[in-house]
Amino acid sequence: MIKTPIVERFADGQAIVTEGIVSTRAYIILSGQVRISKKVGEKNAVIGTLSEGDVFGEMGLLSKSHRTASVIAVGDVNVGIIDKKYFDELLERTPAELKLIVNALVDRLKVTTDKLAKVAVHFEKVKRTMDAFSVKTAEEEEKR
Repeated sequence: MIKTPIVERFADGQAIVTEGIVSTRAYIILSGQVRISKKVGEKNAVIGTLSEGDVFGEMGLLSKSHRTASVIAVGDVNVGIIDKKYFDELLERTPAELKLIVNALVDRLKVTTDKLAKVAVHFEKVKRTMDAFSVKTAEEEEKR
């Protein structure tokens, strides 16, 4: 049985997924781009962007956990939705060994996403320090 996906449209800047909410859907980008960000302390770290053909939200379907990142539309975006009920029907036909492997991958991806967000925040701090140093060096050169 092939299910026709539900399609939803999002405008520029609109949240498609909000970090911390309970997951019930996965999304396939049919057109447009999205920005993925994760909260680290008081900062939002941009993890990356996804575009047509990319999938997001799949980790929540597998692990039944809260969203680990926010997804925001960049321009107009159309997404196909895979709901939990349909996904569970597909998963029932999957061998137990494969389910174990997929769940291990999901857990590792969560850890990697958290580490990547921390690196992004640290990188921004280093970039600001380097930018300030460059301005100071340029001012000193002008004085000479």
